[in-house]
Amino acid sequence: MIRKRHLHQSAVIALLIVMTATATFGAEEAPKSSAPMKNLTTNLVYKAKPRRTLTVYYPDGWKPSDKRSALVIFRCNIPEQREHFRRLGMVIVKPQTAPVNSGQLPKQSLEKIASLPRPRHQVEDTKSSIRYLRANAATLGIDPEKIVATGTSGGGDLALQASINRSFEDATDDLSISPKPDALLLYCPAFDGIDIWFVKTETLLAKTKEEAPAFVGHLEEFARSTPEGYSVPLDHRVELIKQAETLGRREGIADEEIAKFQKVLELFNERDWQLLNPVADALEMSASRILTKEPLPPTLIMHGDRDHLLEYQQAFVAHARKTGQQFELKIFEGAGHSFMMQPYFEKPSTQVAEQFLRKHGYLPSSDAKPVDSSE
Repeated sequence: MIRKRHLHQSAVIALLIVMTATATFGAEEAPKSSAPMKNLTTNLVYKAKPRRTLTVYYPDGWKPSDKRSALVIFRCNIPEQREHFRRLGMVIVKPQTAPVNSGQLPKQSLEKIASLPRPRHQVEDTKSSIRYLRANAATLGIDPEKIVATGTSGGGDLALQASINRSFEDATDDLSISPKPDALLLYCPAFDGIDIWFVKTETLLAKTKEEAPAFVGHLEEFARSTPEGYSVPLDHRVELIKQAETLGRREGIADEEIAKFQKVLELFNERDWQLLNPVADALEMSASRILTKEPLPPTLIMHGDRDHLLEYQQAFVAHARKTGQQFELKIFEGAGHSFMMQPYFEKPSTQVAEQFLRKHGYLPSSDAKPVDSSE
């Protein structure tokens, strides 16, 4: 059974007036006309509290009675690719997710940080938006069994989370509606964020012993260790660096060693990510840790061989294959992170994505063959 918020949205969509071609709709509006339309964009509310909207870009010739494939883009904006697949007939959806802004953390109090949206809320929103699309497919002119999730970097990981994450759910969602995409198109995904952004206790201890041994006995004043073996900072990184100078001078530690320990504290990275994303949450969002043997939907992973996340991408691919998962992989030579936004890689990466979508029936069929450059 669809919950009230989905029923209400469907009713709003169905009762709206006929709109003209090239129209742009406001929030909670969608077209009703049975005539084909052109250059149509609409904004819809997919969650009332906290309020979340999504933007829908309709292909030319679209009608509400259609059953088009949908491409849902999380946490990235690649207008060239978006327009390419819209022109090929897909309904393009860009959901808003929880506004996680780790770059502002050093300016916030720890109490304020505790109340801010967290990455787990983005996972909840990702699932909610796909459920909304399925619940309202008949009025959005999409096929509820042809929803493709995509994204770049963290957005790619979010798309995957919708398929494999079983921990985080919005309490107001109708859980009888599946949040799982029917296919995944992952651009340079940031798999296993806890390994990328979090500091292991053994690493912090080893670096301190090597660079600033006088501070080894004081580490508990700067960070605590979790049972899982990660170190969590007790304050903002910028504050910890100030604290190191105060403690060092009080203890008579040489300026050179103080400076080295301050450098060690930079392991907690400039965004103080651990303050916003608790270790317990991060572990429940670590793709390699939560991946099971349940088959993934048709999946294409694309990344470059010069990506700064290459180590983690390769580790996930190896782990996923070891568990028996099947997916296609394309590695672009000479490409770094977010390579598909660079002119040199824009066209070839779009072609590979199109080939994948055609092969799996999300675009008109062709003789496209699987792409796998990992062998």
